Amino acid sequence: MRKILLLATLVIPVIPGYLSAESLNVSMNCPEWVQARQQNDYQNALSWLQGYISAYNEYEYAGKDPDGVLGTKDADAVAQWMDNYCKQNESSNPQEAIANLIEKRQHVKNACPVRKQSGRPCIPEEEPEKPAINEEQ
Repeated sequence: MRKILLLATLVIPVIPGYLSAESLNVSMNCPEWVQARQQNDYQNALSWLQGYISAYNEYEYAGKDPDGVLGTKDADAVAQWMDNYCKQNESSNPQEAIANLIEKRQHVKNACPVRKQSGRPCIPEEEPEKPAINEEQ
């Protein structure tokens, strides 16, 4: 128990500096995203975006695609989509971009019509096929 407390005492003061907003820079705008991509310094922002997508998939996504709302888990595909989006929407930012993409791609479950007296349950609606994220804007 003493070893754990000693380790915690040594590690905890280091964590806030390591996780500062400056090192994560998730508040970047689209021109900063494009510049970070050109300098190969975008991994923190991409990791944040993937976390945002993962949280949506875990707690909100109602579709059937095993790869979630985007239909892919490929980080390069997400980064490429962000590149294209930011080049066309320079006043936007990555958080707004990914929220808009999720809104476009989310599966909306339609309510079943009122059951008839026969008691037949409604037939579940098929989820439409979605294009790859790089085919959308």
